[in-house]
Amino acid sequence: MSGPQPPAVPAAQVSAVLAWAARLAAAGPAASATIETAAYLTAKAAVLERIAAEREQGGWTPEDVTAGAEAAARARETADAAALLAAAGITTMEN
Repeated sequence: MSGPQPPAVPAAQVSAVLAWAARLAAAGPAASATIETAAYLTAKAAVLERIAAEREQGGWTPEDVTAGAEAAARARETADAAALLAAAGITTMEN
Protein backbone atom coordinates (compact mmCIF):
# COMPACT_ATOMS: atom_id res chain seq x y z
CA MET A 1 0.00 0.00 0.00
CA SER A 2 1.16 3.52 -0.70
CA GLY A 3 0.02 6.51 1.28
CA PRO A 4 -2.57 6.69 4.01
CA GLN A 5 -5.64 4.54 3.70
CA PRO A 6 -8.88 6.47 3.16
CA PRO A 7 -11.39 6.20 5.99
CA ALA A 8 -13.92 3.42 5.59
CA VAL A 9 -17.39 4.36 4.42
CA PRO A 10 -19.56 4.06 7.53
CA ALA A 11 -22.26 1.43 7.28
CA ALA A 12 -24.77 4.04 8.46
CA GLN A 13 -23.95 6.21 5.42
CA VAL A 14 -24.49 3.30 3.03
CA SER A 15 -27.74 2.43 4.83
CA ALA A 16 -28.94 6.02 4.58
CA VAL A 17 -28.35 6.08 0.82
CA LEU A 18 -30.16 2.75 0.42
CA ALA A 19 -33.11 4.00 2.50
CA TRP A 20 -33.22 7.16 0.40
CA ALA A 21 -33.35 5.03 -2.77
CA ALA A 22 -36.22 3.02 -1.30
CA ARG A 23 -38.17 6.20 -0.47
CA LEU A 24 -37.70 7.52 -4.01
CA ALA A 25 -38.73 4.19 -5.52
CA ALA A 26 -41.85 4.14 -3.35
CA ALA A 27 -42.71 7.66 -4.55
CA GLY A 28 -42.90 6.34 -8.10
CA PRO A 29 -42.20 7.99 -11.43
CA ALA A 30 -43.35 11.41 -10.26
CA ALA A 31 -40.18 11.69 -8.19
CA SER A 32 -37.84 10.40 -10.91
CA ALA A 33 -36.25 13.67 -12.00
CA THR A 34 -36.60 16.05 -9.08
CA ILE A 35 -34.06 18.03 -7.11
CA GLU A 36 -34.27 15.36 -4.40
CA THR A 37 -33.41 12.66 -6.92
CA ALA A 38 -30.40 14.68 -8.07
CA ALA A 39 -29.30 15.04 -4.44
CA TYR A 40 -29.74 11.30 -3.86
CA LEU A 41 -27.71 10.45 -6.96
CA THR A 42 -24.95 12.82 -5.82
CA ALA A 43 -24.86 11.13 -2.39
CA LYS A 44 -24.79 7.70 -4.05
CA ALA A 45 -21.90 8.75 -6.28
CA ALA A 46 -19.96 10.06 -3.29
CA VAL A 47 -20.39 6.75 -1.44
CA LEU A 48 -19.30 4.77 -4.51
CA GLU A 49 -16.28 7.03 -5.00
CA ARG A 50 -15.20 6.45 -1.39
CA ILE A 51 -15.67 2.69 -1.75
CA ALA A 52 -13.60 2.74 -4.95
CA ALA A 53 -10.83 4.64 -3.15
CA GLU A 54 -10.91 2.09 -0.32
CA ARG A 55 -10.56 -0.75 -2.83
CA GLU A 56 -7.56 0.89 -4.45
CA GLN A 57 -5.78 1.37 -1.13
CA GLY A 58 -6.98 -1.89 0.38
CA GLY A 59 -5.16 -4.33 -1.85
CA TRP A 60 -8.14 -5.45 -3.93
CA THR A 61 -7.50 -7.04 -7.31
CA PRO A 62 -7.01 -4.67 -10.24
CA GLU A 63 -10.29 -5.92 -11.73
CA ASP A 64 -12.21 -5.07 -8.55
CA VAL A 65 -10.53 -1.67 -8.33
CA THR A 66 -11.47 -0.96 -11.95
CA ALA A 67 -15.05 -2.14 -11.45
CA GLY A 68 -15.45 0.10 -8.41
CA ALA A 69 -13.97 3.11 -10.19
CA GLU A 70 -16.19 2.55 -13.24
CA ALA A 71 -19.33 2.24 -11.11
CA ALA A 72 -18.42 5.44 -9.28
CA ALA A 73 -17.76 7.29 -12.55
CA ARG A 74 -21.11 6.19 -14.03
CA ALA A 75 -22.89 7.23 -10.83
CA ARG A 76 -21.21 10.65 -10.91
CA GLU A 77 -22.20 11.16 -14.58
CA THR A 78 -25.81 10.26 -13.77
CA ALA A 79 -25.82 12.57 -10.75
CA ASP A 80 -24.41 15.45 -12.77
CA ALA A 81 -27.00 14.94 -15.52
CA ALA A 82 -29.84 14.79 -12.98
CA ALA A 83 -28.60 17.98 -11.32
CA LEU A 84 -28.58 19.78 -14.68
CA LEU A 85 -32.11 18.58 -15.46
CA ALA A 86 -33.36 19.63 -12.04
CA ALA A 87 -31.69 23.04 -12.33
CA ALA A 88 -33.35 23.55 -15.71
CA GLY A 89 -36.73 22.62 -14.25
CA ILE A 90 -37.05 19.50 -16.38
CA THR A 91 -39.00 16.99 -14.36
CA THR A 92 -39.46 14.18 -16.88
CA MET A 93 -37.52 12.85 -19.82
CA GLU A 94 -40.45 13.86 -22.05
CA ASN A 95 -39.94 17.57 -21.30
